[in-house]
Amino acid sequence: MTVPPPSPRHSLLRGSLRALLAGAAGGALAALVVSVVLTLQGWVWGSAVLKGLPSERPLLWCLLWCSGIGLAISLLQRHRPSSALPEMVETLTELRRPDGLQTNEGARQLLGGGLALIGGGTLGPEALMTRLIAVASHRIWRGTDRDLVAAAMAGTLGLFHSPLVGGAALAGRRWQLLWRWLPATLGGVAGFVAFRGLSDLGGGLRGVPYDWPVDREQWFGALVAAVLAGLVGCCIGGLLGRWRHWLRSLSLQERFWFSPVLTGLILGFSLWALPLSVFSGENQLKPLVLGAWSLSTGVLLLSALVKLLLVGLCLETGWRGGQFFPVILASSALGMGLHECLPFLGGLQSWSSGVVGGSLSVLLNSPLLGLVLGLTLLQGHGAGALVIGLLVGQLLQRKR
Repeated sequence: MTVPPPSPRHSLLRGSLRALLAGAAGGALAALVVSVVLTLQGWVWGSAVLKGLPSERPLLWCLLWCSGIGLAISLLQRHRPSSALPEMVETLTELRRPDGLQTNEGARQLLGGGLALIGGGTLGPEALMTRLIAVASHRIWRGTDRDLVAAAMAGTLGLFHSPLVGGAALAGRRWQLLWRWLPATLGGVAGFVAFRGLSDLGGGLRGVPYDWPVDREQWFGALVAAVLAGLVGCCIGGLLGRWRHWLRSLSLQERFWFSPVLTGLILGFSLWALPLSVFSGENQLKPLVLGAWSLSTGVLLLSALVKLLLVGLCLETGWRGGQFFPVILASSALGMGLHECLPFLGGLQSWSSGVVGGSLSVLLNSPLLGLVLGLTLLQGHGAGALVIGLLVGQLLQRKR
């Protein structure tokens, strides 16, 4: 007797349920790994770092730890170029290719990415989390079910505390790929619920009072500030891209296998001298806005620019990870510094969010992903300025 095939409705329901479970598992595993990384960070650098405040470790401690972790990264990647942790965009690109994910060096990639985060690299956790779940899912399903791999990866992006980031990241610009968008969105929702229950990373500016313009003059000032901030954000996004391109052209790791050690020394000194310029920066954002950091305008602007340069330096010299968290913090800090320089024009949130919007518009291929990321991490603060910054970036890129 022939068993009739399942109906389309039954297949869709079954696929949706599997996507939910995969996304929830991905989000929960990401939360567990992030909590371990944060615990080790607190042990090495002190509990103040976990609150987004400067480390109290002496200079020698910073130099020894960062250079030691740089040496470990150097040995992991020596004569193995493919053992460097891919960025999140690279992992997503692999997932879309016909030959699928390449997981031969998965263990080395994950270990190196974890060491970079623990060692104070100016990096975000999203690259490590997406690669971890991609490698684990690929080995479980042997690459035969990309829908579930996509859903599990979308669930890890619950670390951004938004159920839409996973779907937006997985779909990219190809909206007709419903088979990827639907599982990714459902997985992102499930991962969001699981992750938020297990980790507080990604809270951004939650709990910070909102500041809205109250009259026409303030609205006009906020508009002008947002446009100018968007232009600045585009400039720093382009600066980061050119900086990385120049570093890549030098082939530092191919010529000097110990270049991660030198990067570690730079990070160690920066951690002691300009503590805002290291780590992912997500936990630093709220204390910075609330005034817990006592920084002059010059030091604030310098820290923001150094943080951007360190992002590129880390990524191109073996300290691999994500760029979204540190770029958003650097952009926001730069906007705050510009507001202090021009206090009569617009408000703090207009400058901060506008610069974030402009930089994300340049660095991301998807305006929707930039909008969701910005709104999530800034918790809606300066939402109008964020949109204006994104629009300014899109207009400038089209004219190029």
